[in-house]
Amino acid sequence: MIQRKTLRHWNNALHRDIGYLAVGMTIIYAISGIVMNHFKSGDFAHPDYSKTFESYTVSLPADNVVTKDYVMSIVNNIGEEDHYKSYITGTGYVNIYLTNGSLYIDLKTGEAELQKKTPRYVIKEFNLMHYNNIKKLFTWFSDLYAVALIILAITGLFVLRGKNGILKRGAWLTAIGILLPALFLLFYT
Repeated sequence: MIQRKTLRHWNNALHRDIGYLAVGMTIIYAISGIVMNHFKSGDFAHPDYSKTFESYTVSLPADNVVTKDYVMSIVNNIGEEDHYKSYITGTGYVNIYLTNGSLYIDLKTGEAELQKKTPRYVIKEFNLMHYNNIKKLFTWFSDLYAVALIILAITGLFVLRGKNGILKRGAWLTAIGILLPALFLLFYT
């Protein structure tokens, strides 16, 4: 009887302490995951930044020849001179690249569209971790976090006893928790 209590005590202590350690990364991964799940729709066209669009009518270049002077005059007129990077021309258009977006100009009509990107500062950093774009030491950290989640899942099975424990209600909930992802895999693959 004493050994069972000791084993339960260590299980619960391990579950509690790893749970406390995992809170920060769990919240980061959860928020980032929600954003990434919905980034193709609505306001989340891209998870790391939002886009805004502004329309302008600009003057056309003399003799329909795009020069850097022409490009700079347009960029200055719309107040983006500090963000200029480069430009390319094609048949009937010029695309001006800015540090925070781009400006597309139709050289037939003079219609222009400014697309600006605004970083989602906290979300962008969360996604950086979720995608593991940091690499190096963070890869090991995220691997340790994954192991911690496995330990949390296993120790969590044995925290409660009785009617809510793994041999009764917990068994049903655990089975449902395994069955739901399996059904999604079967249905969508």
